[in-house]
Amino acid sequence: MDLFSSVLFPILIFIILLGPLMFVHELGHFIAAKRAGIRVEEFGMGFPPRALTLFKRGETTYTLNWLPIGAFVKMTGEDGAAVVDPRSFGAQSKRWRLIVLLAGPVMNFLFAIPVLFLAYLLLYAQPVATQYKITVSPGSNAEKIGMRSGDIVLAANGMDATDYLLPKDTPATISKAELERLRRAPATDSVLRQQASASIGKPFSVTVLREENGVKRQLEVSGALPATADSKVPLGVSLEAQLVRSARVALTLGEAFDQMTFDVGRALGAMVTIPLDVLRGRLAPEIARPVGPIGITQIGVSLWQQGPFPFVQFAGLLSILIGISNLLPIPALDGGRILFILIEWIRGRRIDPVREQWIHAVGMIFVLALAAVIALFDIIRPIRLP
Repeated sequence: MDLFSSVLFPILIFIILLGPLMFVHELGHFIAAKRAGIRVEEFGMGFPPRALTLFKRGETTYTLNWLPIGAFVKMTGEDGAAVVDPRSFGAQSKRWRLIVLLAGPVMNFLFAIPVLFLAYLLLYAQPVATQYKITVSPGSNAEKIGMRSGDIVLAANGMDATDYLLPKDTPATISKAELERLRRAPATDSVLRQQASASIGKPFSVTVLREENGVKRQLEVSGALPATADSKVPLGVSLEAQLVRSARVALTLGEAFDQMTFDVGRALGAMVTIPLDVLRGRLAPEIARPVGPIGITQIGVSLWQQGPFPFVQFAGLLSILIGISNLLPIPALDGGRILFILIEWIRGRRIDPVREQWIHAVGMIFVLALAAVIALFDIIRPIRLP
């Protein structure tokens, strides 16, 4: 179980989350290239090395590759050098080359629309109740009274420690209007922290759900909190919300469309507002830092545990962000190649293909180095969702 939860499950989430988004991106390039008359030599699922050849249709070989991280399209002369071949990418007009490069990001944008719309129409839910899983700091007061990392807190001093975001008797399915009526303001502090702060210098008891050797059991731990304990962090634990129950929110077609439109606008606007907020000091750089495949997988695992809606919503928003990031004018990315076409359009003649490829090669080194740094941060300082 530990191997599955720590290694195999994150890999599965990585494939489920990023695989379709990268496939859709490359499918856009593939369709546009075919329409332009460019010879597509290979359409690969996953990245090489090749595992097997699925089939060959016309001049295109369809393959399955060992690295399950999306897909790729191999076009004749995509490096821009083989302009002598009329079916190569480099031999096409500026308009068709631009269309082929734009098709990938555009497909990501288009894909996000039905994903978000269907997520709101079929899966939209709101948490009703959450409980807290704790991480205990070594030598802390929590450790001294017998609490352990991984415990789920059920009660503190006999009081229910469940955090109710909607009333306990909320039905399984509610309308959007009912949601607005029932929605509660988030608690400023958990029952656990409230009771612990009130018990400084006094006896304190906690009922927890603990898993040992694959078996969950409920037990009570207790002890006296020292009078010198810090009232802000009397126990020395961090809390992670665990969903207990949610209610499905039944939206009309119009309401689902409005929510989808809002999410798309928010994702596009965030690309402008987040950098500005960081520069103005309104947002901590740590919160706004970019994440790579490892960080995305960490977020995906956390959202999967919260239910299908937040996971699918994240996939839709991520598709938009992948489209935007690929349009950045960085050599080796779609945006960098588009920039060279625009420069060619302005100056009236083509940049030397060899020189262009050297620039893209340097850009790829930069992108890979940046990806390595981001991956390192994802490992040593993983993203924590609120």
